[in-house]
Amino acid sequence: MRAALDTVGDPCREILDSFFCRDESYRTIGDRLEIPAGTIASRISRCLDKVRAELDGRSRASRPS
Repeated sequence: MRAALDTVGDPCREILDSFFCRDESYRTIGDRLEIPAGTIASRISRCLDKVRAELDGRSRASRPS
């Protein structure tokens, strides 16, 4: 999971860490990043899609041909 987070970049890693690990609200994250709180949900969704794609790619690469 950490390796997948490393590949999606700092902005995604920061938002996902703030929301899921630190249990911060959209408002708290938005205030710190200076973006509207309403934007946080869509960013979390896009970032999770990136992490899923990375993990899925790793899963496929590790399967025998």
